[in-house]
Amino acid sequence: MRGNSRTFQAACQNKARRKITEGRPQGRLFSFMHFHTHHVREIKSCRTQVRQMKKKLTMELVKSLMEESYTLVWTDYRDNLDGNRGLLQECLDKRSPEPLWEKAEEWCGDSEWEAAKEIMEKLKERCVLFHDSDEEEVESFFEEHDDEIRSEIYARDDSDVLMELIKHTDDIPVRVEMLSDYDCINSNWWESQGGYRYEESYFGDMVDALRLNPARVKKMLVEKGYTVHGCFPNRKSRDGKEQVTYEHFYQELINSCCGANLLTYIGKVSLKDLYDIGFSFKEVIIPKGNYCGIFSSIYGGGSLFGMELQQNVKLELKPKDRYGFRFRLDNEKSETECSIQHVYGACDSFFGETLKIVS
Repeated sequence: MRGNSRTFQAACQNKARRKITEGRPQGRLFSFMHFHTHHVREIKSCRTQVRQMKKKLTMELVKSLMEESYTLVWTDYRDNLDGNRGLLQECLDKRSPEPLWEKAEEWCGDSEWEAAKEIMEKLKERCVLFHDSDEEEVESFFEEHDDEIRSEIYARDDSDVLMELIKHTDDIPVRVEMLSDYDCINSNWWESQGGYRYEESYFGDMVDALRLNPARVKKMLVEKGYTVHGCFPNRKSRDGKEQVTYEHFYQELINSCCGANLLTYIGKVSLKDLYDIGFSFKEVIIPKGNYCGIFSSIYGGGSLFGMELQQNVKLELKPKDRYGFRFRLDNEKSETECSIQHVYGACDSFFGETLKIVS
C-alpha cells in the first residue's frame, strides 16, 4: 500500500506538472526568435536604403548647396577715393582705369579670400550633416577641388567695391592748363619791364584763348600806362563773344606775382564720369560762371583767379596748332607739383561747378 501510495503521489505530481505546462503560452521562444530575426532584417534594410540614398560627393553637388549669390566684401558708406588723387591722375595719364583695377584688387584680395574660406567651411558642414558624407572624404574633396570651388564662389560674388568707392567719392577739383610753344607768362613786374607783345608770345596765346580782341587789349594797357610792342590786330568778330571781361583780364595780369604761369581754368569733375569714359577723352566744357586765372604749379603762385566765364567754354585737350590744354587733378598731396588748394588754402567750392567731359 505504501508503495502504491508513493506511485499514486508521483502520478498525481506528474499530472499536475503536465497541466501547468499545458497552461503556458505555446511557441513563445519561436515568436521571439522570429521577431528578432525580422527586426535585424529591417535594420539591415534601412542601412542599405541609406547607403543607396547617400549622394556621391561631386562638384555638381557642392554647387547645388551654394547660394545664388554672395557678398564677399562690404563697403562702408564712409569709404571713398578722396585721398587717392595720385592714383586717379595715373589713370588719366595712362588713359586707362587699369591702375585703379589693380589697386582695388590689392585692397580686396585678402577680404575676398577670407570670405570664400568661411563659405567653404559652411559647405563642408552641409555635406556632412545633410548628405551623410564622411568628414575625411569631404576634407579630401575640398582640398583637391579648392581652386574650382573658390572660382565658383567668386563667380557668384555680387559685391562691387570699386563702384561703391566711386559713388562715395566727392567731385574732384581740377585744373585745365593752356600749353603753348611760347612756354609761359611771367609776373606782371617782369613782363612789363620790356612791354607786352601779342605776336609770338604766351601772352598773345592767352588773348586768343579767351577770345579777346587784341586791339582792345592794347588800348586798355596803353591807357593804364603799360608799354606794348608789335602788332595787335583788330579782330572785331570776337567783340561780344569774349570769355571774360577786359577789366577782369587786366586785374588778373597786374596781380600776377610769380614766374612760369599758365592760363588755368578751374572746375570739378565727377569720378564716375571719368571711370565710365575710361579716363580717356578729348574735350571738356567748363560751365558759365566758373573762373579762370594765372597759376604756376611749378613755383606755387599766381594771381586772383578772378576772371569769371561769361559763357560755357569748350577746350580741346589734344594740342592743336601751337597750343592745347592739359587736364590735371588738383592734388594738394602731390610731391611733384603745387596745387591751387595748397597754395591758396582753398576748399572744393572755390573750383565752382562740375565740368562736362566729352569723348
